[in-house]
Amino acid sequence: MNPYDHQWQKLTALARQAPDDRDTSAPYGFATRVAARAAALSAGSPSAAFERFALRGLMVAAAFGVAAIAFNYSSFSAEPSDDYAATDTVGDLLDLT
Repeated sequence: MNPYDHQWQKLTALARQAPDDRDTSAPYGFATRVAARAAALSAGSPSAAFERFALRGLMVAAAFGVAAIAFNYSSFSAEPSDDYAATDTVGDLLDLT
């Protein structure tokens, strides 16, 4: 054991034996301040509880949107077939000729 460890052990042993004369009671008016702060925090707007859930919902919706685009990327990137573009579905249905 080096001298530093020995001195540290001696100091901690003396500190354990020292009496603690500090006042352990709460300061005057502490309970009033705690109650006032609790009342001020709970007096928030009624929509404050929904704001947290709205932000989470927005993040979930954005994640679902990105996932939908990622899974359907092949249909976005593929060129439309020529026969699909050549057919005139509206003209066939309405027979405008």
